[in-house]
Amino acid sequence: MITSASDDLDYAGLKRRLSSALGPLVGVAISNVSGDPQWLYPEEAQSVAKAVPKRQKEFAAGRKAARCAMRAIGWQDMPVPCNADRSPAWPEGLVGSISHSRQACVAIVGRKAHVKSVGIDIEDHFPIEPELWHTICTPQELETVNQLDRADRGQWVTRLFSAKEAFYKWQYPLTGRFLEFQDVAITMENSCTSFEARCLFSNPMHTGFKRAWGRYVIEQALVISVVV
Repeated sequence: MITSASDDLDYAGLKRRLSSALGPLVGVAISNVSGDPQWLYPEEAQSVAKAVPKRQKEFAAGRKAARCAMRAIGWQDMPVPCNADRSPAWPEGLVGSISHSRQACVAIVGRKAHVKSVGIDIEDHFPIEPELWHTICTPQELETVNQLDRADRGQWVTRLFSAKEAFYKWQYPLTGRFLEFQDVAITMENSCTSFEARCLFSNPMHTGFKRAWGRYVIEQALVISVVV
């Protein structure tokens, strides 16, 4: 029998760690990426009708995870189709975020009455190639990276990348603003369990959403970044 790397992941353990880090106001679900398109509601299936089978499976896994997260906060299963910009169209009264890596998909959902927005990103915890660092890091971040041991630099950039993705997903439903990697600065705590994200783009209409705090869960060759 041939197994993939995802067969070795402890999804229940990852969910416990993520749930413990985030608290009871959000529901969390995590699974492999091999979903069944037959799980989708008709309005969801339309969004990936022309996609390749791999993408359809990932999409189905993410939507199933979203509904598991809904149930975790006492919400009934509902469809999550796509907006015109391809972002998830969450049911009225909910906020949420979905992310996929090569091995796993993760979803978090909260009630708008309790949580104004959420953003999550999951990445395989592999080092990013040095020739890409300048596209992800601000000059100050790149200076910090270059002061690290060479063996740690690539994975540090992966954590920066993931944190910026999570911050983008958190702020976009609130501002409608598209951000580049250089528009966001990340300050990591030494323990690598939390980070501060700051938007460097100046817009007086969005001053309330220029800064946020997030958490990392780094385990089983994955890095998960969350902003709530």
